[in-house]
Amino acid sequence: MRTIFYALVLALFVCAGVSHGATYQTLIKLAQAPAPGAGESGAPAAATPAQKLVGLAAWNQLVGNSITGKEDDEILVEYYAPDGTVKSMTGNEISTGKWALVGETVCFKYTDSNDTECYKVEVLGNLVTYTDENGVGSRYEILKGNPKGL
Repeated sequence: MRTIFYALVLALFVCAGVSHGATYQTLIKLAQAPAPGAGESGAPAAATPAQKLVGLAAWNQLVGNSITGKEDDEILVEYYAPDGTVKSMTGNEISTGKWALVGETVCFKYTDSNDTECYKVEVLGNLVTYTDENGVGSRYEILKGNPKGL
């Protein structure tokens, strides 16, 4: 990111007709300056708290990724494919179904069940919370991609 910034500064100086010597000295000063967002000591600034996402914004964090956590004392892993399919592995059992975003909720319909289950979705950092229609929430960790190959 810094390299792109320096290239842009150099291009601006060249376009403005500033001598190469002055440009070089300015780039050296920029290279020695703290990174944007760093404190005066050059140390990174404190991280800002993660923003809570709900509905579509939250679901967009999950599509193409997986979740994992405990469910009924077994490890659950689910992968949400961009084409609307969901693959779920609980223990060694794998189920396949469809997901659909309906307003602020996501609904799942698995092929081995007649039920459709819908949840409000909330993402905070790398955690997702699904809340059912009774207000009961379940929290899972978000995993990048499809690490279990579901």
